[in-house]
Order: sequence, then structure tokens, then C-alpha cells
Amino acid sequence: MAAPMAGAGSVWRGALDVAGGLIRLTVAGDGPPVILLHGWTLDARMWQPQIAALAGEFALAVPDRRGFGRSSAPPDLPREVDDVARIADFCGWDRFSLVGLSQGASVALDCAGRLGERVAALVVCGAPLPGLVERDETIDLELYQRLACDAQMGAMRADWAAHPLMQARTPPAREALAVMLADYQGTDLIIPSSLPDVTAEAAAALSMPLLALAGEHDTPWRGACAAALAKAAPQGRSALIEGAGHVANLDNPAGFDAALRDFLSSVL
Repeated sequence: MAAPMAGAGSVWRGALDVAGGLIRLTVAGDGPPVILLHGWTLDARMWQPQIAALAGEFALAVPDRRGFGRSSAPPDLPREVDDVARIADFCGWDRFSLVGLSQGASVALDCAGRLGERVAALVVCGAPLPGLVERDETIDLELYQRLACDAQMGAMRADWAAHPLMQARTPPAREALAVMLADYQGTDLIIPSSLPDVTAEAAAALSMPLLALAGEHDTPWRGACAAALAKAAPQGRSALIEGAGHVANLDNPAGFDAALRDFLSSVL
């Protein structure tokens, strides 16, 4: 399979072979390379506002992470670092920036720690960091795992849709979340995996420029996690996205895009 063609107006869509199957990938635009990693129960469609706004300034690679969306590769959180490296190699990128939201932020942090200098800059939004801040938030994963194993995904989706982390603040964001959640199949609940917590020592070892974001109306714990990560990382900084909840890039695309653009432009 040929690597995608670069160009400010170009968009490439296809499937990339990785361990265990395929991941669906969109590559758009031209400029400094950036890989965007979506959150739990979501897929690459959550980044559509960023593709529309930023592909004229950056080369964006946007996968359906393994276990999500249209990707056939089985869920395996520790293996996602290999997927990210595979995407970068396929695109011909020696170095690249990573952007991740929620669970995607956890994956991005794991990749940054394991890929080292390949990661030019790191942006995480709504990252869950119980190794830095005592958890003050509940997600009943045991319930969701039981429902998924019992083929009761309708009940699982309904309960998760009511969770504070899934409360969008604008009609377009609510519609986008509902569409993606309706397609979520729960395979990662049936085949669970986990990543190690980010400790203060691990955060201090992240040598690349780092921006930790949270929505203004995200849970207090997620905001505290962003502040703690920015303080622990040598080149860390933090910011809040005004008027946004947990999925800040959908709630306030303009604010999120401005924060992302300003940060990457200042460090790359």
C-alpha cells in the first residue's frame, strides 16, 4: 500500500495493517505532522472539526483506534504504541506530535513515554491521571463489562450516555457523540486491557513540550489532572477550553483549535 500523498487540500482514507488486523486511517493536509487519538466509545469522527480547520496548517493522521470504529484490530491498549509508530512510518514521519482526548490522552502519554524523541510535542485533553491526583470520579466499568458480555449493549450505551463525561454542551456536539456511541460495539469491554498509571516520576521524564487541556465544565478531577501533569512535566503548561465539557474539541472547536494551533506553532 502506497503512503498517502501530501498536500494542503489532500485527503487519504484507507486501512493500515497492524498486529491482529487493520486500523482505518484518514490522512489530511500538509505541514508539521500530528496524530490525533480519540476517546473511549468514540472513533475518528470526533476529530472532524479539527480536520476541517487545521488541515491547511498541519498534516493530520486520524485513526480509528484498535477496537473502535471500523478498525478490525482487536483492542489492546499497550499495543497502541506500535500502531502509532506504524502510522508514522507509513506516512514517512520520523517525528510527529500527538494529540489525545480522555482514553486517547492516556494512550498518547504512553506513546510519549515509550517513543521518546520521536514525539515532538504532546497535547492531552481530559486525561485521567490517578497516579498524579487521587481519583474523584466514578465509571462503573464492571457493570459495563457485564452488560457487554451479556450482549446488552443498548443498556450499556444508555447508562454511559447519561454519565457526566458524555454531557455535551452544544447541539452539534450532542449529535456527534450520539452517532458515535450508537456504533460502539464494546469489544474492549469483552477483551479488557489497561495501561500503567502515569506517576510523577513518569511525567517528569516527558522531555517534549506538553500542553494539558481540560474543558471548563469537565469534571473537577479532570481539571486537577491537567494542572498536575503540567506542573510535573519539565516543559508542561495547562489551559482550560472555555464553555466546553469533557469532549472539549466538539463543544468548543474554535477554542480547542486555537489552543492547539498556538501551542504547536510555538514549539515546533
